[in-house]
Amino acid sequence: MLAEETLIPLEPNAFRALTASKKFNETSNKLLDLAYSEDGNGLLVSAEDVILVYDLHDGSKSKPVECKKYGVDRLEYLTSETCVHSDTKTGNVVRLLNITKKSYIKYFHGHTEKIIAIRSNPKSRERFISSSFDGSIRMFDSRTFDYYGFIHTAHPALIAFDPEGLLFATATKSETIRLFDIRSFDLGPFQVFRLQKNDNDEWSNIEFSSCGKFILVSTKGEVIKWVDAFTGVVVHEFKGHKNPNKIDLRATVSSGSGYVMVGSADRNIYVYSTENGSLVCKLPTPYVEPSHVVSFNPKQFLLTSLGRDVILWAPSEEYNNEH
Repeated sequence: MLAEETLIPLEPNAFRALTASKKFNETSNKLLDLAYSEDGNGLLVSAEDVILVYDLHDGSKSKPVECKKYGVDRLEYLTSETCVHSDTKTGNVVRLLNITKKSYIKYFHGHTEKIIAIRSNPKSRERFISSSFDGSIRMFDSRTFDYYGFIHTAHPALIAFDPEGLLFATATKSETIRLFDIRSFDLGPFQVFRLQKNDNDEWSNIEFSSCGKFILVSTKGEVIKWVDAFTGVVVHEFKGHKNPNKIDLRATVSSGSGYVMVGSADRNIYVYSTENGSLVCKLPTPYVEPSHVVSFNPKQFLLTSLGRDVILWAPSEEYNNEH
């Protein structure tokens, strides 16, 4: 069903050709978070008390993993068979789950308030970091029980790894980005950027571009920031999409770092060019609510959006036949 991204040129027409090729409506629960496997063939979606499981090689769904006892919110793929997710019912615990066996392997304690994000190291997937409203970041190795690193951020932090897994970024108070070397994080950040704050654009997510040169900052407002990861300069502010209810929007950047996508309250997904900041196209969605999470697959030319349903976007057959 899905072509390797290397076979599809990352050009504007390819994004204009994106269509909702698959739609899944398996639960009435709110869809909260998603994660891709390292090879891009696996997709997990958290939905309050269940994890939805998909095989992107053929666009099929697998049997979901029930999490009614513990609940599930933030989640991240580790290996092809394991993931970690935050616990919402019995404490602020990170749980390591065997996806195929549908059984828990171990638990990671330490956070005292709700977990904001979990991110695995792209070059060492067994290792991951988590951030919490308790103002801390903890570093775990899934092969052990204890955390091996701790950072007190004083404020709740958004987190992201760079593509090489050598650096990670934290974002606090919707104005400050700090860069840490994973090998010497205990020495503090080696770079701090303070961006001009706008009370109307509370930050909701950060993500490094695949080239590692930029940081994409999603917000609860109607602007997405494209920040130079070396200087902290805001290169572009993508505007045009709608978010009147100020929900948490999670934008995404394509492989090759050329395009940014974000959901909108006008029933569209907006695609912007990072070259000049302009709008490339709008992708119509079938539901009223904004696609609050959109995520571009790092290995395939595929976009996943979460709104009322899980939707997989791929170029139309007509476009594929022409290219």
